[in-house]
Amino acid sequence: MKKILLPLVFAIVMILTSSCAAIHQKIKYSSKDIEISNPCEGEEIDFKIISLIGDKEEQTMVLNCRFINRNVNKDIQVGKNFVCYDIEGVSHSGNRTKEYKALTDKKVDFSIEIPGKAVPRKVKKLAVISFDIDDCHIEMRNVPIMWKKIEK
Repeated sequence: MKKILLPLVFAIVMILTSSCAAIHQKIKYSSKDIEISNPCEGEEIDFKIISLIGDKEEQTMVLNCRFINRNVNKDIQVGKNFVCYDIEGVSHSGNRTKEYKALTDKKVDFSIEIPGKAVPRKVKKLAVISFDIDDCHIEMRNVPIMWKKIEK
C-alpha cells in the first residue's frame, strides 16, 4: 500500500505545483501595476500583453502580446520605433519590425525579442516598453518579467 501511495502523493504535488504557477502567472499579468497606453483602442487596434518571459540562463527576454484589427483587412507592421528601458535604466532599444496579416476582428498573437541582456537577480521588471502597431503607438510601464529556465 505504501508503494502505491507514495507515487500517487508525489504526482498530486507535481500537478498542484504546476497549476499554481499558471495561476500565479495569470494573476501577475492581470495586475493593476502595468500601465498600458493605447490611443487607438476600440477604433483601430485593440492591444493586450500576454507575458514578458525572461530566460535565466541566456539572460534574454521575449514580449508576448496580442492585437485585434478593428479596421479593414490589411498587413500590419509591429515593432517599429521599439524603445525599452529596464528598472536599472539600461536601454534595450532596436529595430524589431515584423509584418502580420490582420483580418478584421481576428486575434493576432506576436512576440518581440527584447534586444540586449539583463541580469535576472537585478532586473525584475521593465520600466517602459513602447513601439508602434501600424500607425498606433503603444506604451507600457512597470511590466514584470517572469524569469525561468527555458528549454530549447
